[in-house]
Amino acid sequence: MAASQTIPHNHEPDPTYQDQSKVAIEHLLECAVALNWKDFTRHGEATSVQVEYGTATNRSLECLKFWSSTKRGYWNVVCEHRAGSEIAHQNGTTFTSGNSSADLPWMLDAIMQHQDAFTPSPSEVSRGLIQVACPGQAELKAARKCMAEAMDRISLPSSLHVTREQGPQNAPDNKH
Repeated sequence: MAASQTIPHNHEPDPTYQDQSKVAIEHLLECAVALNWKDFTRHGEATSVQVEYGTATNRSLECLKFWSSTKRGYWNVVCEHRAGSEIAHQNGTTFTSGNSSADLPWMLDAIMQHQDAFTPSPSEVSRGLIQVACPGQAELKAARKCMAEAMDRISLPSSLHVTREQGPQNAPDNKH
């Protein structure tokens, strides 16, 4: 039996109630990493990717920083993504020298611009970290499905590279 939502006396929805039909924004970021794995690796050598994020007081994402690791304990910044109106920083995705991606920037733009369509980070802290290991075929299939459903949810055209059957144009072949 599903738990019912408590409606306070003022007839407004309970803010602690989580809409189970919404995908968690952290999971969507994991999917974006999995679908763009090759862009985080050089010669297939990255073993892990970290997404560091900063949130506003309302728990919405403000900035993302993507790190890749080829050796335990050693991390290299791949790119950063900023949203909002910080004058000191450029909005959008900025890659470090030698790194690029055709699909990651539009995925991040869509996620960041439509955050209200997804469940926010459960953490009340202003900084968070997501760690993603090299995805296997099952993870890639699930990531493709999740990203396609998320894009459908925010009404972006399905012609934007991600479909349920195939991932973005540069999805990993995967060696696992």
